[in-house]
Amino acid sequence: MPLQLNQKIEIPIHRLGVSGEGVGDFESFTMFVDGALPGEIILGIVTEIRKNFGRAKILEITKSSPHRVKPICPLFGRCGGCQIMHLEYEKQLEAKRQRILDALQRIGKLEVEVNPCHPSPMPLAYRNKIQLPVKEGKIGLYTKGSHEVIDVEKCYIHCSLGEKVYEWIRSFPEVQKFQHLLIRTAVKTGEVLLVFVTEEAFIPQDIPPEVKGIVQCINRSKGNRILGQEFRTLWGREWIKEILHGLQFRISAASFFQINPFQAENLYSQVVDFAELTGNEIVLDSYCGVGTLALILAKGAKKIIGVESVPESIEDAKANAKLNKIENVEFFCERAEEFRPTLDKVDVAVVNPPRKGCEQNFLEVLAKIRPKRIVYVSCDPATMARDVSFLVSQGYRVSQIQPFDMFPQTSHVECVVQLKLRHL
Repeated sequence: MPLQLNQKIEIPIHRLGVSGEGVGDFESFTMFVDGALPGEIILGIVTEIRKNFGRAKILEITKSSPHRVKPICPLFGRCGGCQIMHLEYEKQLEAKRQRILDALQRIGKLEVEVNPCHPSPMPLAYRNKIQLPVKEGKIGLYTKGSHEVIDVEKCYIHCSLGEKVYEWIRSFPEVQKFQHLLIRTAVKTGEVLLVFVTEEAFIPQDIPPEVKGIVQCINRSKGNRILGQEFRTLWGREWIKEILHGLQFRISAASFFQINPFQAENLYSQVVDFAELTGNEIVLDSYCGVGTLALILAKGAKKIIGVESVPESIEDAKANAKLNKIENVEFFCERAEEFRPTLDKVDVAVVNPPRKGCEQNFLEVLAKIRPKRIVYVSCDPATMARDVSFLVSQGYRVSQIQPFDMFPQTSHVECVVQLKLRHL
């Protein structure tokens, strides 16, 4: 008898999916179940049927996992921010390592070793940035899989200073007229930048000393983009300063900067180790953001070339180089896929692409210039596996893979891959 909508079925759960959902089967048919954990058996009601899979909602957990824990956040399951807060932290790390292994085998057709996932120093209160949509008087986060806003008084993965400022700013009625509220925090310096996505300028009273700037962002687009192209400084300065690896970094409203600064120190140390610099190398840092990795690597290299497509990030990168008195770096505001100057001289390439991974033509250029080592920093195992597989086909070998838990309580995982030319 074929599966039917609203049918009640028993589903054994075998693993976690890429979005943190439980993956099981009913009569050899794959089923996805939000909130279910590996090793559990659930009684569920079928909510969706596709050609190759279905979805079900939990009615009852008939066999519970010994690794299930009570989430600290009362909104878990409704808010879409965290997906696996109900899983023991050690098991979160194991699941993330397994996700990388699965992607390498399934997508990359690669059988390689993956180190244990490096735990975050802060499993909670780690985020230095939070973007809060505002709708119908509610300030908070989107419910899972929708654009309905759930009112959030406290976010447990947002850093404590950012939460303090959030508690203050949400008390103003004017905030309910915003489209979005963005809070960026520099945890080492204790500085906060507020970004109001709104049509009307608003400067609150009694601004806390931690707030160093308030920026208005005007977004005229009708799509899902949060930040627009127009920024106006309403009060204070348009950036905050953070310290990482002993260097100072300027972060503005639209700049890319690692969300978990506590773990970023460890990830960047790994990149430095994998780069194996001796002081004589020319290093390409693609998707360089505000120059964080470029400047950290600079003291070990002859020259760093940083490439980034976001103009605000390149402005910050140049300011950061000047701030730290680092002169052996050069930044270019271009898409990594279109950048060509001096690439034939690159000894080491550091690649830190967005979730979609690298463009194919960029990978082809990389394979053509043949740097001795490539350090690939990934925020998506699937696109990493695809890109690494191509580089392996072009004469590279995977030397080491180190996962990092940059986003505890969520299904996301980052990793650093070291690739070396097979024949030097």
